[in-house]
Amino acid sequence: MAVRLRLKRLGRKNRAFFRMGAFDSRTRRNGRAIEELGNYDPHLEDEGKKYNLNRERIEYWLSVGAKPTNTVASILLRNGISIPGSQKQRGLTPEERVEREALKAEKAKKRELARQRKAIQQAAGKQKLSKAEKRAAKKAGGL
Repeated sequence: MAVRLRLKRLGRKNRAFFRMGAFDSRTRRNGRAIEELGNYDPHLEDEGKKYNLNRERIEYWLSVGAKPTNTVASILLRNGISIPGSQKQRGLTPEERVEREALKAEKAKKRELARQRKAIQQAAGKQKLSKAEKRAAKKAGGL
């Protein structure tokens, strides 16, 4: 029996959400699943709540040879679940994504501090300052 990981459409018109499941490849789109593996709501804004996946069971089904559809494969990669035999690289897990955003914020803060220090040094070296330079120096705490 060929098993596919695919989505089952639920919800009302223009407000669909999907359940991910392991299906026999011959069943219809909204047919009975062998096992429900999570859900996906494309209308939610928060990326963390958009996907609710049972990672353990998905990895099990992939290990025994279940083939994901293209849409499911992109969802899995986006959530950091690698697909055996796929050439695509997995995305970041939600935890890794938060960590990366924190590093970006820290780097941006360091860049801003360096920019402010540079404005102060330039302001100290010149006697006449333009309005923009005065504003930058005042922001940096120099004047």
